[in-house]
Amino acid sequence: MRYAHSLGSMSSAKMDGKLKKPLDYINIVLQIIEHLLSWSGPENEVSVKIPYLLIESTKKIQRAYIIKSDQIVSFAFPFHVYDKVDGVTGQCEWHVRYKDIDVSTAILSNSRGLYSDYEAYQDKKSYREIASAQNLSDTDMLKAIRMFEMLMITEPAYIRYDYDPKGAKGLKHPLCHFDCNFINEHHYKIGLHNRINLAQIEDMLDKDTNSWFIVKYKESVQEKKKRLKIRFAKNKKSKDTRKHKKRK
Repeated sequence: MRYAHSLGSMSSAKMDGKLKKPLDYINIVLQIIEHLLSWSGPENEVSVKIPYLLIESTKKIQRAYIIKSDQIVSFAFPFHVYDKVDGVTGQCEWHVRYKDIDVSTAILSNSRGLYSDYEAYQDKKSYREIASAQNLSDTDMLKAIRMFEMLMITEPAYIRYDYDPKGAKGLKHPLCHFDCNFINEHHYKIGLHNRINLAQIEDMLDKDTNSWFIVKYKESVQEKKKRLKIRFAKNKKSKDTRKHKKRK
């Protein structure tokens, strides 16, 4: 199933998708779960207003997308999302489930507490120490510990598409590009020739559709002449500087 919902109503959550470290990934997933547990239901994907959240929840694909006018962020959302009519009230309730864990507000609250503790003390304590200090007789806490641990070892599968006219700097920072991986040490860009849309990104991420291919950018004759001219000028300046130092 696909679920779309405007982010305009999510004033309590910073859904910017700018992840810098693994804990940022866990934080944004918990924010999405909080939203899903309280929402009235999805909106029409055709008419939903930007920015909006899209959840893809099937046996094959479990991903979240944050769609903005100039950016699309996507990452793993390892939960099954579904609705179920309550037998007593007759109302439709939304569920977020991981294996045998049907995430409740209590489990989410405990997961939030684990996040806060780990963020504050990760340089002094291991996750095991933090988890062991919790109330282990509480069933909801035990499920929260399992869920948090799962998120810690999940591959975030993060990719961000940017259309960035303000930050564009030639081939180093192309106008349209993919940002792959969110940790600085492992981050890299893949340039694109044109703007693309959500359908194209989903096609690229779908292993059952034809693969995309990366082609190294080919310089035009004019670009090559300009690059060589700049390089020769730098080399000449460097040689002149060395000669000047020798004369001294």
